[in-house]
Amino acid sequence: MKSYDETVNCMMLFLNERKVCSSSVLSHKKCYAEFLLFMQEWKLQWNPQAISEWIAMVRNEKDRQLGSIWNQYMYQLYEMYNTGTVADRHLYLNRSTYERLNCQMRTELDEYLSSCKNRYSARSWELARNYLAGMLIYFEDCGKRSVSKITYGDIIDYYHSDFCNSEKNRAVYLGHARRFFEFMYHKQKCPAGFYLYLHDKNAPYVGMLDSFSSPSSEQIITYRIESLEFPTEDLLTAIDCFIDTLEAHYYANTALKTAKHALHILYLFLEIHQLGYHPHIVSVWFSEIQHLLLKDWKSWRRMLMLFDQYTQFGGIIPEEKFTYKKSCLDLLPEWCVSQIGGYLAMLGKEFHAQGTIRSYRYPCIRLCNYLIDRGLDCFSGLTPELLQSFCLQDKHRTFRGKSGSFVVIRQFVIFLEEQGKVTNKHLHLCIDAGCASGEKLIDILSHDQCRRIDEYRKVHDDPISLRRIAVVMTGIKMGFRASDVINLKFQDINWSEKSITIIQEKTKVSLTLPMPVEVGNAIYNYLKHGRPSVDSKYVFIRHKAPYGKLTNKTCTIALWSILPERSATTGGFHVTRRTFATNVLRNGYGAGRVMDTLGHRDPTSVMKYLSMDEDRMRMCPLSLADLNLCREEV
Repeated sequence: MKSYDETVNCMMLFLNERKVCSSSVLSHKKCYAEFLLFMQEWKLQWNPQAISEWIAMVRNEKDRQLGSIWNQYMYQLYEMYNTGTVADRHLYLNRSTYERLNCQMRTELDEYLSSCKNRYSARSWELARNYLAGMLIYFEDCGKRSVSKITYGDIIDYYHSDFCNSEKNRAVYLGHARRFFEFMYHKQKCPAGFYLYLHDKNAPYVGMLDSFSSPSSEQIITYRIESLEFPTEDLLTAIDCFIDTLEAHYYANTALKTAKHALHILYLFLEIHQLGYHPHIVSVWFSEIQHLLLKDWKSWRRMLMLFDQYTQFGGIIPEEKFTYKKSCLDLLPEWCVSQIGGYLAMLGKEFHAQGTIRSYRYPCIRLCNYLIDRGLDCFSGLTPELLQSFCLQDKHRTFRGKSGSFVVIRQFVIFLEEQGKVTNKHLHLCIDAGCASGEKLIDILSHDQCRRIDEYRKVHDDPISLRRIAVVMTGIKMGFRASDVINLKFQDINWSEKSITIIQEKTKVSLTLPMPVEVGNAIYNYLKHGRPSVDSKYVFIRHKAPYGKLTNKTCTIALWSILPERSATTGGFHVTRRTFATNVLRNGYGAGRVMDTLGHRDPTSVMKYLSMDEDRMRMCPLSLADLNLCREEV
């Protein structure tokens, strides 16, 4: 404690030499004595950490203003200990903060103040000058003589420093600091991140690389060089354009604020650590700060994924669903992934639908998992015995489902043979290729259900209900598939001819049908009273931003909303198409008319609807005698 006592004595002599008033000298002396008692009581050494703890206690237990004054006294003492003197601007409290600034900092502050003088009253302008001068003195103490010399490290240290004596004043100080650095950014004297960081809604979420887990830090460093191809100065411009794109898709203000908030914080992380934009870096960073976001993390994740989509394609696909977890395909080793990927790519070149390609990968994945469990590390070890044992244990709910899986496996094995991955070129022959076709009664809507749909149409007029009615009526009265309903465009409807012309999504065949009055009225009512007033080529759209195209499931949900009992059945919206075809037959039209209205080219596909025409089926019964059956008398 000798050094502390000696430093206090030197400080008292220094104050007397500088002719500091007696009240101030006594105040200094009391401060140093109180701190000495604190150190003795808690057995602490004299250092900045002990000073901070004591000042915090004084502010909490005595008075915040007294704590601020004693804080100044203690750092004067610490400066005396380190340098043997105290700088004038740290000593004379009667001298204004502004006057203690060096020439360069004062010039830069004056430049800012002159630009905003009209926005303040005389008193507010004076306070702003003092607040900012105090901040700039902090940076001067860090050895920075102008704004252009300030670093991110200085900004971060200032944000976490004790620069004010209350939370209310803290917000005021930070508000002035942000506006000052934003002005300096436009003058190209500092990065944009300076004013973005100095906000309590930003700084706590940025995250620092040295606080991340070792694997995360290593992954980020791995992509550092590659990330510099998209520097942060370009990122700010991209963020602004992305926000404009969201506005063009009618996203709500909440979504726009979330996007801007998340991306600005991402920008700060990249800028502080001298990184560029890279999706892998973003993914690792988000995983590290996710716990800080509480319930908002999902909306952040969605906006980050949309922004990545924007950086790749220059726009967004609002209706696209993102997958965030690794798929079961990604969890397989490379020797499996490469061959399954090649097989699926081949299917794509053969113009298979994306849904078909997606379903085909699962049997291949099950086969690969089975081979891995048997110790294989390449396909060259695949044998007929392994294939047959896999087929025996591969479980499905129905025999038809199992048979369909075998067809896919058989094609995949043929692909492996063609690629030279298996030695036996006839390996696929040990797998059954399919099963006999079966027949089942089709499911259609009953007369009562059709009546309830008509009643629903008459009593519901809210926007969502109008969309449901128009969607369901288009399916029942015109036989459109769900994919054709959601892809219906304004140009497809000829109001004067009362017809609709579409290119069927499934078959790519053009189809023109007369538009029944009920369908025309339902679509008109929806367009007039239900559809949001947004620019979209699709007739049926989402009713919340982004106002994109609907999904097939929306049509099924529309039907279930009108007929809740349908949700318990295995069929979806396609029941409306089957109901339409059956009604055509019941009205006396032949199978050819059904083919034309459904857009079919194969007459066998129409035969299943004949079983629902009960009246005509009664006209051609089979004789029991022809079947060698005798009728028993009761």
